[in-house]
Amino acid sequence: MTMVVAWSFNYVAGKVAVEHMPAMAAASFRLVVAGAIFTAMLLARRDRLPRLGRADLPAFLLLGLTGVVANQGGFTLSLKDASVPQVALIAACGPVMVLLMAWVSGLESLTVAKVAGMAIAFGGMAALTAHEGLSGQSGALSGDLLALCSTTGLALFTVSSKRVAGGYDPLTVASYAGVIGGVVALPLAVIEARRLNWSATPWQGWAGMFYMAIVSSVVAYVIFYRLIRRLEASQVASLNFLLPVIGILLGVVLLHEPMSPYFALPASMIAVGVWLAERARRQAVAAG
Repeated sequence: MTMVVAWSFNYVAGKVAVEHMPAMAAASFRLVVAGAIFTAMLLARRDRLPRLGRADLPAFLLLGLTGVVANQGGFTLSLKDASVPQVALIAACGPVMVLLMAWVSGLESLTVAKVAGMAIAFGGMAALTAHEGLSGQSGALSGDLLALCSTTGLALFTVSSKRVAGGYDPLTVASYAGVIGGVVALPLAVIEARRLNWSATPWQGWAGMFYMAIVSSVVAYVIFYRLIRRLEASQVASLNFLLPVIGILLGVVLLHEPMSPYFALPASMIAVGVWLAERARRQAVAAG
């Protein structure tokens, strides 16, 4: 539950950060700070780390670009224009994206229930983004697309990590990915640091950024990987259903973000679709 709470408050921290400092600065600073922490963790464990094979370098580069740059960077940038409920709702499609990518990679088989669930969930996401476009809210639409990029990046990371999971422990994989993400973001962070009006940036912006970097990008991931060792994968995956719900509630209660009546339709479609697809996946795992 600690991990769920930490990641749920990430929506609020991210929104506060981009409201008090440039979104690109918040995103790049977050990745660099997290990358620095992961570097320190790798150095502290250097005597116990497996040798990084040259053949695995492309895989680790992909993990850093998808799971860190696209996922975490895209998440932070999306909150500039999109509301917390919008971003949380799109993030709820993550398990469905993982299922689809696993099927494309030959890791999962499809059933009628899985296909129906994916279709309903993606239909809800399409309805949400179409509404933003048709209503003329170009900023909100760009935020939705960045949230979609973030969720897709996490799904790609989840599926791609299976390629290196056999030779490396999960914490090592996350650490290397975090370092790569920090290195990629470093040039942008330097540019943003030179542009930033430091004296005019309030403490709320820094607090939000450091929360995302330290608590969400590092601490919550460490807890996540420890849970994987103690619990069944299905039990850990079930926790993901709480994140969008709590994130939406926190956005409405703490940030007073509006929820239009139209929001209920895509929200219901995505919730039902994800539930159907995940239920079918679990039944298949239990039967197999």
